[in-house]
Amino acid sequence: MTSPAEPASHDASQARQITAPLRELAALVLLGANAVLLFVGFVRLLVPTSDYSTFSGRAGSEFFAFVGVESTVLPLLAVLLVTHLAPVSGRARQFTQLAIGEYAFAALFGVLTFLIWLVGRLAEAEVLDALLGMLTRAAWFALFGVAAFVVYRIWRTLYHVPKPKPQPGVYGQPQPGWPQQQGGYPGAGYPGQPGAGQYGQPGFAPPPQSAPPFGTPQSAPPFGGPQPGPSFGAPQSGPPVVPPFGQPPSADPTQAIPRQPGEPATGPADTDGDRTRTFRNDDPNTPH
Repeated sequence: MTSPAEPASHDASQARQITAPLRELAALVLLGANAVLLFVGFVRLLVPTSDYSTFSGRAGSEFFAFVGVESTVLPLLAVLLVTHLAPVSGRARQFTQLAIGEYAFAALFGVLTFLIWLVGRLAEAEVLDALLGMLTRAAWFALFGVAAFVVYRIWRTLYHVPKPKPQPGVYGQPQPGWPQQQGGYPGAGYPGQPGAGQYGQPGFAPPPQSAPPFGTPQSAPPFGGPQPGPSFGAPQSGPPVVPPFGQPPSADPTQAIPRQPGEPATGPADTDGDRTRTFRNDDPNTPH
């Protein structure tokens, strides 16, 4: 004997196979219809339909086009069709994003129309009408907020991909934007300069020479001993000899320098400069 539940389960699976391909189409129709209704409400808010209509009056009547039954229920049904029935639709993310966009548009103009209507009622001294209308619109805001929050949670949990945050630098790891030395001998310098290496990175080797430990005396060459220096060409014993101002350079440091015009005569030919003089005996001026 067969159980009476078997034909029911078989019929349910067949019905699911028939309606499963239509879920995306139904969700698209629901979102499209809500978008059309929102657009109509937006046009009626801006364009007066009669000569006696005021902007605050149109804001009060068109509030329910933005925060009403259609704008609250239709996007929620569309999202539930593509996400809560197995298998999940491949375009569920796109439908959820469209629903969130419609909720955001409706919420913005719902708040604007509510404020405009409330100011108009208070300006006309309609306090009781303003109070009752405010309570009614607050209830609709609550229903609208619950539906929008459910759709937002679905999108945030299932389809939102947060951007990766850059992690802070770790000691021994290269910082972003700093050039890295590729292999070979480690250079010296500050990070970011050519030849600067970081300890522990691949491609860097320890220096071939080790420095003496701190506190160990270092040997120095004896005083007066030969000092290491460049040995290019002939050794130089001192600074180069510079000829006097106005004199041509001379190859021999001991070479006589010719006298220039205008200089006083010096040397053996200058008799006035000789300090030895011969005195004759018959000279009366000769001292005795």
